[in-house]
Amino acid sequence: MVQKFIFTLIFLASIIANAQKKYSIQHKFTYKLTYQPDSTDVHTKQSEDMFLLTNEDLSIFQSKNGYIKDSLLLAIENKPAQEINMLDISRFPKTQFHFKILKEKSEDSITVYDKIYTDNFQYKESNNNIKWEITSETLSINGLKCQKATAYYAGRNYEAWFSNEIPISDGPYKFSGLPGLIIKISDLKNHYVFELIAKSDKNLSYSSLKPRRNLFITTKSIYFDRLKDYKKNIVERIAQSGFTINDEYKEEVKQKLKKRNNPIELKN
Repeated sequence: MVQKFIFTLIFLASIIANAQKKYSIQHKFTYKLTYQPDSTDVHTKQSEDMFLLTNEDLSIFQSKNGYIKDSLLLAIENKPAQEINMLDISRFPKTQFHFKILKEKSEDSITVYDKIYTDNFQYKESNNNIKWEITSETLSINGLKCQKATAYYAGRNYEAWFSNEIPISDGPYKFSGLPGLIIKISDLKNHYVFELIAKSDKNLSYSSLKPRRNLFITTKSIYFDRLKDYKKNIVERIAQSGFTINDEYKEEVKQKLKKRNNPIELKN
């Protein structure tokens, strides 16, 4: 099992090291995502920090732990096998969100990289999918004067607060297109709430966006069809990858999946 994990690390490191394109990052915005994994359990909330990395031409959005994991994999790229064997596996960060979202101002679409188990996927969707209605309502959030906007996207109605004090027309996840940075956005049921908690100027090179191997370039609808099939047949899919699963673990996997029934996108 350990050997298989080490091989996976080396494989992933090679993917990251061979990324096709590097991006220069000027700003880093950290959002706290608070979400409800089980739509029937309003008392159980989880949270994870997310990064919005931007320059004047583009932005990249992914989980903080996903970013850290990529950095760790890059750091061990040239390590001797003996040192890799001594890695503390438990120290690698975990994330529930594997997507990376690229928004380029020169494009009329956004590019999404996501994964289903061991397979990587890339799809595009229009960056005009979200039609905002800007209201006159204002609110101060963390010292920033914000204005309210509303929109419908992927099965949810959203309320967003943006600030032109940060003149960047962007925001967390796939949200953008307002005359200022989105400081806070939530669906009306508060199942998914993104709130800006930190911002800093950064001069760094981002080079771990596009996997070079095991990548399927597809459409959004096909990706979500594959994801639906995987969740429906998760035990069989795991077994097909070579793992032996006993009955107790099968039931545990199924129960966990039942409690993760509330994805951010309800429709595609």
